[in-house]
Amino acid sequence: MGALATRAPLWAPRSLSVREAAARMQAHGVSSLLVEGDPPGIFTDRDLRRWVAEGRPLEAPLAEAASFPLLALPRTTPLLEAVAFMVERGIHHLALLEGGKVVGMVTHTDLVRQEAQLPLLLLRRIEGLVLEGYAREVAGLVQSLLEAGAGALEIGRLVAGLNDALVRRLLAEAERTLGPPPTPYAFLVLGSEGRREQALLTDQDNALLYAEEGHEPYFEALAERVVGGLLEAGFPPCPGGYMATRLHMSLEGFRRAMRGWTEAPEPEALLKAQTFLDLRQVGGELDLRPLEAELLAQAQKGVFLHHLARSALAFPPPSTPFGRLPPSLEPKRHGLFPIVLLARFYAVYTGSPERHTLDRLKAASGKGALSAEMAELLGEGFGLFFRLRLRAELKGQGALSPKALSPLERRRALEAFRAVRTAQGHLRLRFGLR
Repeated sequence: MGALATRAPLWAPRSLSVREAAARMQAHGVSSLLVEGDPPGIFTDRDLRRWVAEGRPLEAPLAEAASFPLLALPRTTPLLEAVAFMVERGIHHLALLEGGKVVGMVTHTDLVRQEAQLPLLLLRRIEGLVLEGYAREVAGLVQSLLEAGAGALEIGRLVAGLNDALVRRLLAEAERTLGPPPTPYAFLVLGSEGRREQALLTDQDNALLYAEEGHEPYFEALAERVVGGLLEAGFPPCPGGYMATRLHMSLEGFRRAMRGWTEAPEPEALLKAQTFLDLRQVGGELDLRPLEAELLAQAQKGVFLHHLARSALAFPPPSTPFGRLPPSLEPKRHGLFPIVLLARFYAVYTGSPERHTLDRLKAASGKGALSAEMAELLGEGFGLFFRLRLRAELKGQGALSPKALSPLERRRALEAFRAVRTAQGHLRLRFGLR
């Protein structure tokens, strides 16, 4: 990606006035200045517009108007990974590093001229709250990236970043209408979106937590606006009701609910607990780190862990007599579900806070709960089935004929099924499950 950085970055001292910084940017024809310091920062044309719109003094030092810290990636970062990084963080300028030093800058304008045009145009639609057609545009993006040879998991991460940006934009608009939140809150995405493993838009899975009770009307209205916006953008409602319009509660209310789900894990309670084990915060100022640690500790208790292990065996891979795949291969049910459930179990078992399935498998291997070879085989299988799922869903199908797979894909699918059977067998023996 370094070839995109055609000019050296322009630096400015923290004491430079905002007025002088704007003049320097105009003189050099750039849309950003890097601001000296430890850590360094950045001052962009967007920062300047915001500063002026707020009526702030132009003689103020640059340190007051700039954004800190400067976000950067190595110069060798692949293009799609860099785009995903920018989308996730909602930034339009990215510094490039070589040998620990900033050697160049990449902007949205640079990337729109490259193959990154589609995701960045989608991000601009989100910023303008142009919701109609969002789902169709995402499907087109996924199709284009797959045909261009992009990795399926990288596509999933990129789309998750776009969806996160949409939620944050809807939250900002809701706060503008309803007023500032009366107590800190956290907007959560759950399930595959929480794991960053959703590419095409499937059912909403989200929730809303807030610090103090007594402010329910405000957060009910906030949830209605965000969920409504997601529906307008093309996210179908969750048939099970896992949406913030129903799942909104105080922190203490959530703690009570979670204790109930884990201490008496009936089927519905087990499903709710597992869904929240994949939570990821995408908006709001409430710090959920203490709550996430409590959630993980609660899930590690004996009775719940036993049920979690049993649920990891709920989707055995299909039989493959004489090395033949089933006549109808369902990538989600046959391949993704069993690997996701195994990875989630081992994340809880080892106390890992990771969310993405590959990160959970890697963490389990690092702590000795899975062999490095098994974690690698399951990870490769997960990547394969994720790509096959995208191919099937882009055709409006939930299954594929084995004939639609290349010989290499068929062989890797068989290897993945063997790995899942082995991993499930080891888990069954370890916990004495039948």
